[in-house]
Amino acid sequence: MKKMSKRLGIVTLAMTFFLAVLVSIGNASEDFLKGKVNYIDGPGMSLTKGFAQASEMFNKAGKGDSFFTGYIFQSRHTIHWGDIKGKPASFNVLVKGDKIKMKRPSLTHRGTSFNTEEGGEPAGLIFLRRGKGKNAEIVDAHILDLDNTYDFSDAPLYWLGKIDTDDSVKFLEDIFDNSGYAVQKELIFLVSTHESQRPFDFMRRIATGDHPIKLKKDAIFWLGNYKNRRSLALLKDIYSREDSTVLRKQIVFALYLSDQEEAVKEIIHIAKKDKSTVVRKQAIFWLGQKAGKESIKALKGVVEDDKDLDVKKQAVFAISQLPKNKSVPMLIDIARTNKSPKVRKQAIFWLGQTESKEALKFFEEILTKK
Repeated sequence: MKKMSKRLGIVTLAMTFFLAVLVSIGNASEDFLKGKVNYIDGPGMSLTKGFAQASEMFNKAGKGDSFFTGYIFQSRHTIHWGDIKGKPASFNVLVKGDKIKMKRPSLTHRGTSFNTEEGGEPAGLIFLRRGKGKNAEIVDAHILDLDNTYDFSDAPLYWLGKIDTDDSVKFLEDIFDNSGYAVQKELIFLVSTHESQRPFDFMRRIATGDHPIKLKKDAIFWLGNYKNRRSLALLKDIYSREDSTVLRKQIVFALYLSDQEEAVKEIIHIAKKDKSTVVRKQAIFWLGQKAGKESIKALKGVVEDDKDLDVKKQAVFAISQLPKNKSVPMLIDIARTNKSPKVRKQAIFWLGQTESKEALKFFEEILTKK
């Protein structure tokens, strides 16, 4: 019995050691982070407490007035921040005034690309913070591609590890409500990158709230990038409530980005019914970037039936932007049959830019006609 107890004790000790090793591995430093990196180990810790602890650690260090705090979240994008050959790169993370700057020791990076076709993957967020005390001010934020290496040699980083995505969005919303314009503008984009349902309501709140028009345009733009039914419904709802010509134009662009059949129908509706000629012309322009049957039919209808000459001329221009096999026959038909001399003249002008054989034959016909 004593031997059995002794064996169990040895096994228990071994298991304890093994679990300790696993915990140690789980809390090991992230290999994509270099330099002055401090790891805050707090399973289940809220972001608010984590940021407060980062401030306390920075205050105790007593060096400088700027530091970074960061964490990992689940992005809806596949984010790539690579070098000029598209390969992972090494970046120095620098503080330039109130901005985070990424500098590669050699070669120039391409910038950041986002691919939503293959699904999302984890990404990093870092915040540049300035000042002493628990309420150090956030002055900038930046997204990280975890395939790269980041060297924090300029200012220290306090790293919180992996954070629940919804918690991250909620935290960013709270920061937004207590930040200035420059930070708010960056946060709208950062919220939109999260794989979560929370950003939809956030974008709608910004687009319809009492905010600078540029922030509202950004929220509308990122809604258009979701390309799903929920974002489309929100864009339609915002449009129905919006009086601003500038924002209704932005909604048209967002609908174009949405790239859904129902979105095209909404653009057509706006092109026909909006009270502003400017907005209708914008809708017609973006219809011209589509080559679908519905958009072509709508453009043809505007040229034939609309009462506003400027809108008709915009529709002719939009038709000219279609692929040649579609635009040239339509322009020739307009040039032959439209009742308005100015609209016919517009069609002839854009035919002259196509350099097509069909257009040349048409010009030869009308110029040699006796």
